[in-house]
Amino acid sequence: WVYIALMGAEGLRAATGALVSALGTCLRPVVLVSNEVGQGVVPASASGRRFRDAMGILNAQVAGVCDQVFFCTAGLPQRLK
Repeated sequence: WVYIALMGAEGLRAATGALVSALGTCLRPVVLVSNEVGQGVVPASASGRRFRDAMGILNAQVAGVCDQVFFCTAGLPQRLK
């Protein structure tokens, strides 16, 4: 997160776009695991809220190019896509 914070908003958008593009054209199976930070308490700090928002955008964009998306709660996978 510190690396991305140093890149700034435009750098973050570029890095997110590059990852989404690479995943969209990848011919091999890829498994990604990400944290879901948007269902908890609203972070008290501005940087915590920026992190939460950035993770939400990244997760949504990555899910958009994936063939399958699962959400796991208490070890129980729920297929979203």
